[in-house]
Formats: sequence, structure tokens, C-alpha cells
Amino acid sequence: RILRNDGAQVVLLDGDDLRSIFARRWGYEREERVELGQVYFRLANHLSSQGLVVIIAAVAMYDEVRHWVRRNIPRHLEVFLNVPGEILLERDAKTKHLYAALPHLTDMYDAPDGVQISLDNFGGATPDSVAAEIVRQYQTHPRLGADKGKSVYWDDYYHGVKGVSSPSPFALFVAEKLPPRQKILEVGCGNGRDASFFGEHGHEVTAVDNSAAAVELCQKLHHDYSTQFLAGTLKRYSGEWAGRFDLVYSRFVLHAMTETEEVEMLQAAHRALRANGQILLECRSINDPLAREGEVISPTERIAGHYRRFIIRDELRDRLVSAGFEITYETEANGLAVFKDEDPVVIRIKAIKSDQGDSGVAG
Repeated sequence: RILRNDGAQVVLLDGDDLRSIFARRWGYEREERVELGQVYFRLANHLSSQGLVVIIAAVAMYDEVRHWVRRNIPRHLEVFLNVPGEILLERDAKTKHLYAALPHLTDMYDAPDGVQISLDNFGGATPDSVAAEIVRQYQTHPRLGADKGKSVYWDDYYHGVKGVSSPSPFALFVAEKLPPRQKILEVGCGNGRDASFFGEHGHEVTAVDNSAAAVELCQKLHHDYSTQFLAGTLKRYSGEWAGRFDLVYSRFVLHAMTETEEVEMLQAAHRALRANGQILLECRSINDPLAREGEVISPTERIAGHYRRFIIRDELRDRLVSAGFEITYETEANGLAVFKDEDPVVIRIKAIKSDQGDSGVAG
């Protein structure tokens, strides 16, 4: 009610109501509670991605659920309502009768670790006072982002494999029309296959990747070339690289970024490019069959092995223009990035830094 009075579009999801809606498919054993908790929060994230403020009153009793939320749901606010065990038993005896048969109350839940906000929900606390404090915290407390498990996945991946050494089809496509001795910045270099390819052909290459393990691998595999490999995001370096590069190149990385990360990268790329410098991108399209597989995080986000955000071509075009670019080439098709038995639908876009320079581009 307080949030609605402030003009927010609010959806309230209650755990017991959702159980009824789902025809009580899940019971109360730990494994069932964990699975149902993930269903709840996937639904909450889906609604939140459409601009709604979602309040979910559900018992996230287990670490698996809380850790899943922290990895996968950005801008969430986690509130723990603290109630002593004896009061919890007293309340339960009047409602669900879940705890009475347990030898130890802690068999029903894991004590929360690293919760953002903890409030006492007993004694002098009233529903109105607790609700008012939650809203106050919501309006002032910085919400956590969500890594969606990317850091752990990619560090583990690059610790374990070297990957393909030959240049990608996209690198070959780009190289065909490149003038000699270009200053190239690759965003998301992975194992360095494309960065080293451009370096071998006489270009001055700087490559960044947010995975320290990937950069360490690149430095081992490609130490014979002049390519510079650095750990971190482009945003981290763009201030010192203003106007330095002729070309920003990124392949199969955009769909591994959240939308916020993509916008920050495009703005940083604009700063890093000289006047009329180019950006060339290849990424998985929302029309790729893989966009309908795996665990749903939002309308465009899935986890099938690892996190992907499938790109809508019109939206990518709009974000490039907003960042200060002019589109000069685009296509969306399969047959462009075939690897073994996989033939994904990809988007390829080429754009140039507009004559307006950095004006109007958020810093």
C-alpha cells in the first residue's frame, strides 16, 4: 500500500496463494521446498523485468534458494524477518502445524548468511511498523546486482580447457576488409583465438576479458605475439583509452552480458574509439533455438549450462544509436557461426562512431 501510494506498480505474491495456484504440486520436504522456491523467484524476476515492483512473501528456508537468488536476480532486496523459535512454534500451532513434529526446529531451515536486511518481527513490532521499515530500506538501501553464476562458470571453464585455436568465422569476415595496422580492442577475448589472429596479421591488439582465468590462459598460449591481454571490463579501462582505437571487436560476448553490462560496454567502446572508429559485434539472437532451452530467468535470459541473454536485433540497434553509433551493416541468420553440429542464429552488426563524438553519451 505504501509503495502504491508513491506511484509504484506493485505485485504481491504470497507463498501459500502460489501453492494453491500450482495445485499443491510441491510438498514440504527440503528438496521440494528448494525447487518450489526457485519457481517462485523465477516468476518474481519475470514480472520484475517488465517494470513491476514485486513483493514475494515466501519462506526462503534454505541456502540453495538464497544463493540462487543472489546469483540470478539483479536489484533484489532480501529481507529476513527474525522470530525466536518459541514464538515461531506458537504461531505455527495456530496455522500450518509444520514444526510440531520435528525434534529440532532447525531441521526445517538454514539460518540465513549474508542477508541484506534483518528485522525483528515479534515483541513490539507490528505489521504496519515492519512494512514501513521495509519500504524505507527499499527506498534507501543499494540493491545487489546478480552475477548469475558467470564468474565461477567462466573461471572454471578456462582453468579446464584451451578451446579452439583457429580464428572464428567472424574474425575471418572482419579481417577481409580491414586496412593494415589497425589498433584493435577485443572485448571478451576468451582463449585469445581471434586476438592472436589479428595480431599475427600485423594489427596492434589489446584484449580484455572479465575472467582472470581466461586472461591467464591467453598470456600462456599467445606470449609470442605483441597482443596485450588484460583482466577486467572495458568500462574499467575506457577512461585512459579515450580515442585510442580504430576498431572495437566483440564476438559471442554480448549475450553473456546483462543488459546493463551491455549498455556500459557500448558507452565505454564509444569513448575508446577515435572519430569514425568502428564497432563490430556478433551475438546470439533471440531467434536462436537455444533461446527456448534451459532455466528461464527473464523473457530473454536463460541458463542452459551457463547464463545467456538472447539479443533482440531492434533493441541492440537502438542501444547502439543511443550510445552514439551509426549502423552501417547488419544481418541476422544462421550459417554464420557453425561449430561442429551447432548452427546458431546470430546477429552481426557494424557501426561507426558518429561525428557527434562523446556528446550525449552517459559517463
